[in-house]
Amino acid sequence: MGFLSVSLLATADVAASTASIASFVNPMVTTLSVIASLIFTGFLVNGGIQMMTSSGNPEKLDHAKTVIRNALIGLVVVLAAATFTSILTNTYKSSGQTTTTIMPVMVQIKPAEPSGSLVDVLIDAVTGLLNNIIQTAAKPFIDALSYFTHATPLMATNSSVFNLWLIILAIADGLFVLVVILLGFHVMSFATFGMEELDFRHLIPRIILVFLLMNSSIFIIDGIIGLSNAMINALQAGFPTASVWDSLSVVAATSKDLKLAALLVFIVFIVLTVILLVYYVMRLVTLFVGAVLAPVVLLLWLIPSFKDFATNAFKTYLTAIFVLFVHVVIMAMASSIFLGMIIGNPNQTLDPVMSMVVGVATILALLKTQGMIASLIFAGSGARMARKLGGQFMNGLGYIGGKMKSGQSGSTGGRSSSGSVNTGSGHSGSNKGVKVERVPAK
Repeated sequence: MGFLSVSLLATADVAASTASIASFVNPMVTTLSVIASLIFTGFLVNGGIQMMTSSGNPEKLDHAKTVIRNALIGLVVVLAAATFTSILTNTYKSSGQTTTTIMPVMVQIKPAEPSGSLVDVLIDAVTGLLNNIIQTAAKPFIDALSYFTHATPLMATNSSVFNLWLIILAIADGLFVLVVILLGFHVMSFATFGMEELDFRHLIPRIILVFLLMNSSIFIIDGIIGLSNAMINALQAGFPTASVWDSLSVVAATSKDLKLAALLVFIVFIVLTVILLVYYVMRLVTLFVGAVLAPVVLLLWLIPSFKDFATNAFKTYLTAIFVLFVHVVIMAMASSIFLGMIIGNPNQTLDPVMSMVVGVATILALLKTQGMIASLIFAGSGARMARKLGGQFMNGLGYIGGKMKSGQSGSTGGRSSSGSVNTGSGHSGSNKGVKVERVPAK
């Protein structure tokens, strides 16, 4: 029983991968370098003016020096990043080895000749049914998975998403004014009503930043999606392998020659394929909904009580975008396993049963990826939050301890002064009106 061989090329082309990602990164680095230079010039002029108008005031002079120093450090960091981009372009070369993991061949046991009994008839009927399901369902679902794992579509190119985003943006811009007014009242009245203190000097830049992000959120999201797609293209250009889905389609086309046990593995694979396809559709819907509601989420980030919610929503959205890149990495590794199966097979063909087992394992890994990434992200944020709360708790204890010490020292001083008066009055006995004068020492 022969099966069609699948050509899998596992030679990595680092130069092609570098060129692909550089075409996206280099223009962005150049633009950011120019912006950083302009910002540095503004901060430098501002610091110089503060230094000249300090009039010898040490605090103003130190503040001016801090502004100039921080601006210089920021410019050096940006320029260093641009320099590293050009230095690391051709640092690594492709490995000349083509060693890969060789997988075992699962040889099917030839069943005994049918005796024409009822059991044989039922087995033949079940086998024919399973073959029919595989032949009619495998290729459409596999082709759909190939489409969803190719790239993430941009949000602004979808007219329905873009128009709905414009409507939500108009609503969010209207609410933005109300939120800013409420924050202004909060700043004015926090001391009177005991609310959380807001630093208005830090609040103004935050308000401006939120307004800019709200009105450009869908384009920023498309920029992030473009970065993800550029990373995927760079990976595929540097590690050109035959698609896992193409390999599995070839194997599924030969299922008519398989027996019942192998067909059951195929059925499990098709069920998981449907589940993975539903996941990719849900991911796409999540990206659409997140892009549409981005102005409202950013507006919530401006409100202190909803800041954590907006931050978690942003992390979840980023996870949904970049999970596809991790999926492509997993599929590239699965392609190398298929290559090992061909090398380990004397006929240089894919073993159908083992191919389906690898396919099932790959789909399970793809389904688990987003949950694992989200768990790692929220575990890290939980640790940071615990450290932050611990620091605030210790600061609160230190503040209370300082207040108690100052109160005790004040009360001790009062008791000593009153005690001296009482001693004086007690020494005088019944002569309460006698004035006691201290004689200065010679």
